[in-house]
Amino acid sequence: MTELLQALMHNWSQLQSVLAGFQGEALAGAILGACLVSSSKGKAWVTIRSRRKLSLQERLMSLLLSAGVGYLFMPLLLSLMPFVSGGVAAFVAAVVVIPISVKVMLWLENADLKEIVQRWRRGP
Repeated sequence: MTELLQALMHNWSQLQSVLAGFQGEALAGAILGACLVSSSKGKAWVTIRSRRKLSLQERLMSLLLSAGVGYLFMPLLLSLMPFVSGGVAAFVAAVVVIPISVKVMLWLENADLKEIVQRWRRGP
């Protein structure tokens, strides 16, 4: 019994050290932003390409992707906007980063490498 208790205490201390940097408010903001992105009807960023309704599995994947990106980009947004909370920054990141990334991906798919290099050389 003592060995079991010692093992539990050791695992608990490891879990506490892993979760020390975890920000629950940021995770909640990222999930809320991801819900907004993945639940928009027919106009979601994920339907840009195929113009069809997404399956449940595809919506869950977009939710996880958007929430993860929102949580990961939250420190960047906090450095740009220090007056907002971590949850608000994660929400904004979840809503904004993925659609911009998809637009850039679609542009890169349709653009020619030669055209991209010429645009960079010419400047804005």
